[in-house]
Amino acid sequence: MLSSIPMKKNHIRILFYLIAWVFFTSSPSFGNTGLDSASYKSILNLSYGNAAEERNLLDIFLPNKPHPQTRMLVFIHGGYWTKGSKNQLPKALIQLLAGKKGYAIASVNYRLVKNDQNRYPVQLEDLTQALQFLNQKADSLGYIKGEFGLLGASAGAYLALMYAYTADPKKEIKTVIDIVGPTDFTDPLVRGKNEEADRTITNFLGVADPNAPLAREASPLYRVTTKSAVPTIIFHGENDEVVHVQQAKNLYDKLNQLGAKTQLELYPNETHEMKKSLFSVFLKLGAWLDQVYPSTAN
Repeated sequence: MLSSIPMKKNHIRILFYLIAWVFFTSSPSFGNTGLDSASYKSILNLSYGNAAEERNLLDIFLPNKPHPQTRMLVFIHGGYWTKGSKNQLPKALIQLLAGKKGYAIASVNYRLVKNDQNRYPVQLEDLTQALQFLNQKADSLGYIKGEFGLLGASAGAYLALMYAYTADPKKEIKTVIDIVGPTDFTDPLVRGKNEEADRTITNFLGVADPNAPLAREASPLYRVTTKSAVPTIIFHGENDEVVHVQQAKNLYDKLNQLGAKTQLELYPNETHEMKKSLFSVFLKLGAWLDQVYPSTAN
């Protein structure tokens, strides 16, 4: 399903107030305090590995009345693979998914590229450890073991796609929610025309040549197969200045060719930050989950 969503003047004002509320409630300043509400509870700063600088910590958010069939969603933060943290998970999204829809949610730190260290694929190794840890906690915390939905933004969306398509031999990933994620590190629209994006990819891979084998090997677009594809919803701004929108379109087309369930939501005039459309994204990802990965509260 492909949809393009016009931003009509008569609802921009409404969206302004809604998004203002979203940004207020999702401010990074909430950190590790003030997250509990009447509808969910939080378990913070659990260690799933031994990486330095708190890079192997995760938070878990649970509905107040988890059921043995409650399903787990894993949020993977963005930040160019060099910054960001688990605290980027918006409180409004926790309230929607854990509080109202009955999901368990984990928000995961992972190792960041720093001083030429921690380059691809160590982030996928961290995700493997994190999911193993979550499986160990499933019975005691009351969610399904061995099933995950992955939700990521930008660099985190890339990691969600790559993990699902290349690092999941047990087929534990049941869906991916991709918000403005890069999908093709060989793409001249990114590597040849966007110096910042090109530097970011070079720093992440440790290889500057977009035609190098590693650039293709590390691209979800070229790694997804009929066997590895999972239901994937893609959100992207048509004026994204960091990840060209064609990357989203190409992945959508590839998934359709493979016969995978997929949906593409395009937002005219939106940039990489998707600031004007987050409320719409939240509602649509919730509806997607109702279809492909429902939790018990639905």
